[in-house]
Amino acid sequence: MTIHVYAGLKNYFDTEFEVEEPVGNTDELKQVLIGMNVAAGELLSTCRFAVEEGFIDHTFKLKQHDTIVIIPPSSGG
Repeated sequence: MTIHVYAGLKNYFDTEFEVEEPVGNTDELKQVLIGMNVAAGELLSTCRFAVEEGFIDHTFKLKQHDTIVIIPPSSGG
């Protein structure tokens, strides 16, 4: 699957990369990503995930061909 990350996650991962390991949901994906870079764990725990331009939760069933967007929390004014 293709992963796109934004904001602070770019300090831990390339902006776009592939995950070959099969994962079933966002909880499993987080564990794979933490395995790739343990320092990203705290930030990943607060992120939102999206597929097909819609936010998803941990019950959404991911497919290997999905493109997942991971968005950290942000603030501004």
